[in-house]
Amino acid sequence: MACTSKGHGPRPSLHARFVWGFLLPGIWENETFPKRHNAALRSLATHYGFGFNEQHGWNGTAMSGMIGNYRCRIWFETVRRRSRRNRSQTYMHSTITLNNPRQLGLEISPQGFLSEGIRLPDSMTGNQDITIGHPEFDGKYRIKGYDENAVRAFLTPEKVQAILQLQNGLGPLQRLSITDQEVAVRFPGLMADMQMVGNSTSSLAWLAQQIDA
Repeated sequence: MACTSKGHGPRPSLHARFVWGFLLPGIWENETFPKRHNAALRSLATHYGFGFNEQHGWNGTAMSGMIGNYRCRIWFETVRRRSRRNRSQTYMHSTITLNNPRQLGLEISPQGFLSEGIRLPDSMTGNQDITIGHPEFDGKYRIKGYDENAVRAFLTPEKVQAILQLQNGLGPLQRLSITDQEVAVRFPGLMADMQMVGNSTSSLAWLAQQIDA
C-alpha cells in the first residue's frame, strides 16, 4: 500500500515520475505548450546525441544525427488545409537514410481508408499497386516501382517479415513509408510521448539494416 501523509495523496512511484517526465499533459495552457514541447524534444536529442535546431518553427528539421551507422532526421511538416477557416495540421516525422540506396522507383505506403481516404478503384484511376504474393503485405501496403519484377525480387521474405514486424510495433496512426533512399514514420500530429518517438526511431534504424542487407 502506498504511504500517505496528512493532506496529501499517494506519492508517485519512480516509474510514474519517469513516464510523466516524457509526457506532455494535455492540461498545459496553449501558450506554454511550445516551450515545454521544445524541452522534451531537446531531451530526446540529448539522449541520442543529436544536434538540436531551436529555430525549427514546427516546419523543418528539429534534430539530426547518427543512430549506429545510419543518418537520422526528426522533423516537422505543417500542411495548410483548403477550407474557409484556413486551418493547418502539423505532423512529426522520423526518417532514416538507407546506406545502400536503390534505383527501383520504390514507394511503399499504407493503403486503406485511414491512410488514403475515399479512392476510386485502381482499375479506374490507373494507380499502380504491385502485388508480391504475400496476402498480409499486399493488403496493408500500396507498392510502386519502375519494374514490377525487380521490386518483387527485392522484397525478399526476410525484408517483408521485417517490415511487418516493425509495423506491428507501431501505433495505429503512425504511417510507415519506404522508398529507395529512406524509411520513415509520420506521427499523427505533434507527439507528446517522446519515449514512443524514440522507440519508433530506433526501430526504423533496425529496419534500415534489414532493407540494406
